[in-house]
Amino acid sequence: MLRHGLWQSYNDFRLLMPEALGIQQYRGRKRALKAGLSRQERLDRRLKREEREAARKQYSFMERINIRRMKNLLSPSQQFPGRLVAENEKDLDETPACSVFLRKAVKTQFYSVSKALEMHRELQQPAMFNNPNAPVKLRMELNMETEKATKMIPASSEIVPIPHPFTHKEKRTILAFVADPTLQELAVESGAEIALGPDVIKKIIKGQFRIDDYDFCVAHTDMGSSILPLRGILRSRFPTRINGGLGEDIPAMIEMFKSGIKVDIKPDPVFPQWGLCEPVVGRLSMSDEQLEANIQYIIEAVCKHRSAALGPFINRALMMVIPGEAHFALEIDKYVPAVTEEEIEKLEKRKTGKKKKKELKEVEKADESVDELLALM
Repeated sequence: MLRHGLWQSYNDFRLLMPEALGIQQYRGRKRALKAGLSRQERLDRRLKREEREAARKQYSFMERINIRRMKNLLSPSQQFPGRLVAENEKDLDETPACSVFLRKAVKTQFYSVSKALEMHRELQQPAMFNNPNAPVKLRMELNMETEKATKMIPASSEIVPIPHPFTHKEKRTILAFVADPTLQELAVESGAEIALGPDVIKKIIKGQFRIDDYDFCVAHTDMGSSILPLRGILRSRFPTRINGGLGEDIPAMIEMFKSGIKVDIKPDPVFPQWGLCEPVVGRLSMSDEQLEANIQYIIEAVCKHRSAALGPFINRALMMVIPGEAHFALEIDKYVPAVTEEEIEKLEKRKTGKKKKKELKEVEKADESVDELLALM
């Protein structure tokens, strides 16, 4: 009986085996059958490839690396306190109902310079943050668009002279180009790190004298022609009358670069049509009139980078204190230069010139098509 039971269980096990059921497995190479692409699909792929190539050429190698790092972050323009978008506030109330209100519940409130300073001083009093001499920063949101849709305002850095200097605690090294030995001594006494004559120009070109360690350069008018070969080496540091680095009064130029405000215009790497400028304009211990005059000088200098006929360059200006997150929007309409008739005429001439060029091209294409038809006849 035991042997019969074992034999029966063995037969049942064989019924479950593939050989017993007559199932054979045929193993062969699987072929990935690729379906043919339609004409529209090929066109879509080509357009996407061209878009990727155009986006790749738009930024340099380091800019693309920075953009990859910022994929999970907001752009600098969108970081706190964020950029003002008027469309997002169209359904909000114009003014708050009482003195205590939520910023998100009403539209952006704009204050005068004196009122903003008063509120900042209340926050920085000894009973609060206890920083009555805190640096005051002006955060300006910029519109970098120009006449061409593909061209934006480039990044720039300059020193703006202000009527009321203050201690900014920035170490700035200055290189002076002066031919007269007596003026060289005067330049060093005025604050320049070193003063060079025309005999050192060839050494700089050959790389025997390094000038990378100097932040700014000034030059006397006697050295104007001698330093021309250094234009490609100095680049943005090359002294000119526009940036205030070329002139006859060497001590005044050195003092301007020492005590002036550094204004950097930086385009947003994520949204190129946006930009930021965040210079330090003074300290809370200064009077309202002094800070207001410094702010006016800076706003006028920033607005020179874009034609006023294109619209407002500054989207919004915020007064902030370092360190701190408190911010108040400023009324800056009276500081912004007004649009002149010359700027409007220049803009219209450019637009009409572009239209004429387009019309000429269309006429030339039409003439070519007519010539081809005549040749076929």
